[in-house]
Amino acid sequence: MKSMQIMLMFMFLILISSGCTEKEEFTISDNATIISMKYVVTSPTDMEMQELIINSTSMNLSIYSPDNELKARYVTPMIKYQWKQPPYMLKGKPFLEMTSSSKAQKIRPDASDSGTLEVTVLQDGSIHKLTIDSDSSEYQVEDLYEIENYMDSLRQLAFEPTFDEAQEIVEQWIISMPTYSFDGSNLTLEEHIREDTLPSTHLLIYTFTSSHEGYGDRSDEILTEATTNHTIRVTFSQREIRKAIIDGSWDEINQETV
Repeated sequence: MKSMQIMLMFMFLILISSGCTEKEEFTISDNATIISMKYVVTSPTDMEMQELIINSTSMNLSIYSPDNELKARYVTPMIKYQWKQPPYMLKGKPFLEMTSSSKAQKIRPDASDSGTLEVTVLQDGSIHKLTIDSDSSEYQVEDLYEIENYMDSLRQLAFEPTFDEAQEIVEQWIISMPTYSFDGSNLTLEEHIREDTLPSTHLLIYTFTSSHEGYGDRSDEILTEATTNHTIRVTFSQREIRKAIIDGSWDEINQETV
């Protein structure tokens, strides 16, 4: 009888212990804020800090210079299904054990994109921090690799322009370039296609009218008025103009014939 009581007590303790372990598993609530700080080498002579703040409603990406000067800021709404991913990626991760003493500024100037990622979760008055150092042996742990990749994908997503932003950037660029600024008018968007990739690539097709023939800056040429219709195809990705061809024969970026 005594041995049976001891056995029952032992099993009871095991159940209590397993229950405690389950309660202590780290989970992220809907009212949490996740802050991702990444220090990145952008060239042999420059680096920048990328701060991504996400919650259940928005993604806020800020890019700072080494002197903490704000270079750019992008705010994107958080789609409901996207917010389900951070809790899934970080659930149960032992943040306290994984936190290292290395500073997030640690980088290797000779390696592009090297640096460290610091992930902080703020919720219910508590702060949970994880520092991922790509030079550390701990970095080989699959969990760390997955978290870094996921945060990088969110950073790219926050950097993505909306359709309207892409059109605004491209239109301002066309208007400022030599062909259109010389004698162009009636810039009209004909088609806007976005590839479903990350980062995405946009193809924007515009038509416009010039009051003279030719392309580029023709101020040194003798011209006669001749209304000319043009079509320009612009490839746009990561907020930059990658390619711009007018009428299939003129490279507007390099100002030369194709």
